[in-house]
Amino acid sequence: MIETLKPLIKEDEKVLNHSRVHWIVYAGPAVYVFISLLVAVFFHWAVGAAILFMALYPIYNAYISYEMTHLVLTDQKVIAQVGFLTRDITQMKLDRIENAYLEQPIIGRHFGYSTVVVSGIGSGQIALGGIINGDKFIKTLEAELEKKENK
Repeated sequence: MIETLKPLIKEDEKVLNHSRVHWIVYAGPAVYVFISLLVAVFFHWAVGAAILFMALYPIYNAYISYEMTHLVLTDQKVIAQVGFLTRDITQMKLDRIENAYLEQPIIGRHFGYSTVVVSGIGSGQIALGGIINGDKFIKTLEAELEKKENK
């Protein structure tokens, strides 16, 4: 568990699932780097270097997304953390959750990532894309909601 989320989790809470962003976020920036290398070799090194320099921003964004996006399920709430300089932390209690579902493209099914959407009753929604094993997160959440409902 990352240190920034520990103060949000009470001592009597149990962490059931902790999901992160998939490495696929680096695919787009990798394409830019590949194109810059091709341009540098087959066209002009300065143009390739300029494209590589411009690719640094998408690489930075992918790194921040990969390292700083977390989705945590405890036995009492769902916590989503996004961002580095402007960190956005959203919490939703389990008794306020109305709906939870998965959006999974074909390539996401192959590589094991999806978009997790958790909707609350009057409290908005949590939607995080590129989450590793989102199906396991949703199954664990549904099992916990079922357990709370039966009590």
